[in-house]
Amino acid sequence: MTFVVRLTPSARRDRDRVLAWYDVEVPDQAERFIDEFYAAARRLEGFPYLGPIVRYQVRRVSLRVFPYHLWYRVREEAGLVQIVAVLHHRQDSSCFEDRLE
Repeated sequence: MTFVVRLTPSARRDRDRVLAWYDVEVPDQAERFIDEFYAAARRLEGFPYLGPIVRYQVRRVSLRVFPYHLWYRVREEAGLVQIVAVLHHRQDSSCFEDRLE
């Protein structure tokens, strides 16, 4: 079964914030970041249980090159992978605790 991957509005803002940073600070890496972001999302379409459960049934998978995690929830009954956050590896996950419940 192939799952559909969707970003919550908060996750979309996270992704856009990261992309904006790369556009300004390291412009030659911006396209590479977005390519890797969507490659990770495509992996989750076929392997939604790839990442370990971190808390509240939310899983986490790392991007391969960039220091970011996709935090996501699997809605098996709906065939949906819902990305709830895009966080830097060093970012404190408590800043988005309200998205997990």
